[in-house]
Amino acid sequence: MGWCEAREQDPLQDRVYSPTFLALRGSCLYKFLAPPVTTWDWTRAEKTFSVYEIMCKILKAILWRYKFSQLKGSSDDGKSKIKFLFQNPDTKQIEAKELEFSNLFAVLHCIHSFFAAKVACLDPLFLGNQATVSAAASSATTSKAKYTT
Repeated sequence: MGWCEAREQDPLQDRVYSPTFLALRGSCLYKFLAPPVTTWDWTRAEKTFSVYEIMCKILKAILWRYKFSQLKGSSDDGKSKIKFLFQNPDTKQIEAKELEFSNLFAVLHCIHSFFAAKVACLDPLFLGNQATVSAAASSATTSKAKYTT
């Protein structure tokens, strides 16, 4: 969740920006004029986008397509470029594809959400296992503290 600047179309000026509050909830990205405070506020979003829909729009503009299972790595330069490493299923060669964006942070946020959702879909026990691991680590720390003299 957080504030960002949305570019508006204005015939009199080249670029006009207005403050917009974006929130990611589940598999949707919500656009608000003000932050949601109550459950009812979530129903009053100015616009709602599916993270999957956003990723599809980005990927449709690209001239290459790969399956999620072919993704072997990714990195960014922290400024404007993202690099994806895909493995060609036929040749087993790694192919690098680089993209450039004017708002890298927003794109990385969407991509991270997509990857997290994809991992959760591939392994439905993932979220439950994460809670168990976290509880076990917390329990181990607590029991260690109990018996330390």
